[in-house]
Amino acid sequence: MIAVGISGCSSSPGPTTPSDLGNRFETLDADDDPLGDGSGNQLAMGKDLMLPTGWPINVPIPYGSLISVSVINDNTAVGTWSIAGDVFQAQQMYLARLEAEFVVEPIPDLTTDTIVVYAVTGNGYEIIVSSTLGEKTTDPGEITLLVNPNY
Repeated sequence: MIAVGISGCSSSPGPTTPSDLGNRFETLDADDDPLGDGSGNQLAMGKDLMLPTGWPINVPIPYGSLISVSVINDNTAVGTWSIAGDVFQAQQMYLARLEAEFVVEPIPDLTTDTIVVYAVTGNGYEIIVSSTLGEKTTDPGEITLLVNPNY
C-alpha cells in the first residue's frame, strides 16, 4: 500500500502525524491504516487492491487493476483502475456491459483528446465514468468511477 503525504519545510525530519483537515484526507505514517478524512471515510491506494466490501453492490466494475478506492457509504464511492492497452476501448467495453441495466450518455463538455467522460444512471445510482490516457504513450491509462445515489 502506498501512503500519500504532504511535505513542507521543516527543521526536524520525522514521521507525519494525523491531523483533522475537515473533509480532506489527512496525512498518516506509511505504517498506519488507510488514509482517513476525519469523518470515518477511508482512501486506499496501491496496486491490485481488493474491492472493499462496502462498494455499492449494484455497480459493476471495469476490468483492470484497482489502484485507488474510497467508499463513503453503500451508495457513494470512487474507484480508479489502471488499464493496460487502449483505455478508451476498455471504457467502451465496460459501458457496453452496463447498457443492459443503465442509461449511458456521453458528456461532451468534459471530454477532450486525453479524457472521455460518460454519465451512467440506473439501479438507483448516478455514475460518472471517465477514462484518461497515461502521461506517456507507454503508461497505462485509467478508468475512474464516481458513484453517487440517484434520488
